[in-house]
Amino acid sequence: MNIKRISSIVVSVILVCGAIYAVGLYWHKSSHFDTGTIKIIDQAGRVVYVPEKVDRIVSLWPEATRVLVALGVSDKIVGVTTMGDTADPIFTKIFPKLKNLPGLGGMGKGVNIEELISLRPDIVFHQVNEASSADDIQNKTGIPVVCVRIAPFTQRGKCRFDLITLIGRCVHEGKRATYLKGFLDDKMSRLREVISQIPRDDRLKGFVIGPTKMVNGHCDPLESGGVINVAFRKYDVWYHANLEQIIAWEPDIIFCHILHKTTGVSPDYICSHPQWQKVKAVKDKRIYNVIIGYCGWYPETVVINAMQIAKTAYPEKFKDLDVEKEGNEIYEGLYGVVDFFSNLAEEYNIYIP
Repeated sequence: MNIKRISSIVVSVILVCGAIYAVGLYWHKSSHFDTGTIKIIDQAGRVVYVPEKVDRIVSLWPEATRVLVALGVSDKIVGVTTMGDTADPIFTKIFPKLKNLPGLGGMGKGVNIEELISLRPDIVFHQVNEASSADDIQNKTGIPVVCVRIAPFTQRGKCRFDLITLIGRCVHEGKRATYLKGFLDDKMSRLREVISQIPRDDRLKGFVIGPTKMVNGHCDPLESGGVINVAFRKYDVWYHANLEQIIAWEPDIIFCHILHKTTGVSPDYICSHPQWQKVKAVKDKRIYNVIIGYCGWYPETVVINAMQIAKTAYPEKFKDLDVEKEGNEIYEGLYGVVDFFSNLAEEYNIYIP
């Protein structure tokens, strides 16, 4: 066999091998994106392909963790955020195993990529406001990362429960997710219907103050409960407001986020300080304790807070609303815990109108 003939055979073999490799590569990409996966658009507007079978989940956003537990897939969670999840004083009562799950950082403090990979998750949940971090994690690991949030900035802080059905689709619990979203939407819509009949000029003004003496710029339950949030800011969830500003707001009512009992700003704290006596709500003694959330919202407290606020502000319009009963029903409906809101209210001195 001459050299020319041998060269021709070698070239043919190379071309065939190249064609086989190209077909194989195409098949691999096609199978990854077209079969064995589901295309979703997350709440950050990102296109993500999630696997049809999900057995291992990492949640880097506490709101997602809470929804996953409500969906009944808590046994599939293999990693969470270090502070927002494992140190959560409320949700660790509902899901005690949360304290022992690997904490991977997160919540703006960076994620331990090596440990994340070692947990072999099929999917990772992240928050909308850190979409660039989600992209970085997905690019480094090849693991699909889905962004969710109850109140994205694009909604001007308005709380919605779209993340429930989105997460439900990702983990293949669509039926349960649809039920839970409808359950919460129904309670909130009935409340908002009554509030919608109150002219805006007749509504009270108020705000929520947090554990570090910061005010909440994105507290939708205030608006849903019929109270105009004088502290509203489009891009600030929590921020510092000086006393002069608070006095100028002339709030009719103030709600104290009392979750952190050792550093909380309570009605007693506010009323005992002379500099607060010029604030309208303080003079009228209209200051009340609530629990808003912990590193993000609790889906259940979005509704419960709105009920607390509505009945506190407009008791004559909500005579038949039993906030304690509703609170217990919501916790039981989501997590199967009995009398949880009653016990929580007693432990944290939550105001129940």
